[in-house]
Amino acid sequence: MIGKVPLDQLAKDKNLSIEWKAYELRPEDIELPEKSPEYVKKAKKGLEALGKKHGLYMTFNEKSKHSRLALEGSKYAEEKGYGNAYHDAVFAAQFQEQKDINDLQVLTELAEQIGLDKQEFREVLVGRRYKEAVSQDVEEAMQLGIQSVPCFIVDGRAIHGAQSYEALEKFFQGIENGFPLDINGL
Repeated sequence: MIGKVPLDQLAKDKNLSIEWKAYELRPEDIELPEKSPEYVKKAKKGLEALGKKHGLYMTFNEKSKHSRLALEGSKYAEEKGYGNAYHDAVFAAQFQEQKDINDLQVLTELAEQIGLDKQEFREVLVGRRYKEAVSQDVEEAMQLGIQSVPCFIVDGRAIHGAQSYEALEKFFQGIENGFPLDINGL
């Protein structure tokens, strides 16, 4: 991955622990209509600009329509102590390598690359062991009114969208002073 994700760096610098929650922009059971070429062109430019702004190489991925299996895989990876490595690998697959992050083979290869047992990971996804855990996260997000990602929540307060290291640092400092948006105000 080119560049470092600001949240990862801030967590390291400030000794913060991160709890990832699943959220589906495109739920597994919903097929969205195809986007116009103009929309896709604009989305590509926007994503590339966002990456550049944060020092990351990012490109638009037309292969991934859903992410449910990737989200279920993250629960397993986190349980095994590989959560951050898995999230980084899936991020790179989605935004840098244009891989389908809802494809069992792609995810199994990523799991193996970061040190997870390939066969066990595959069995977990095929058996849908974490399907309910992901559904619970999605339901929680709906109850909180979250409609976009990323969304950072600390002590009942939230900030939305990709953020710089400095913005995240101010957000966490503001928590101590009661500054950022209250989640109930979403």
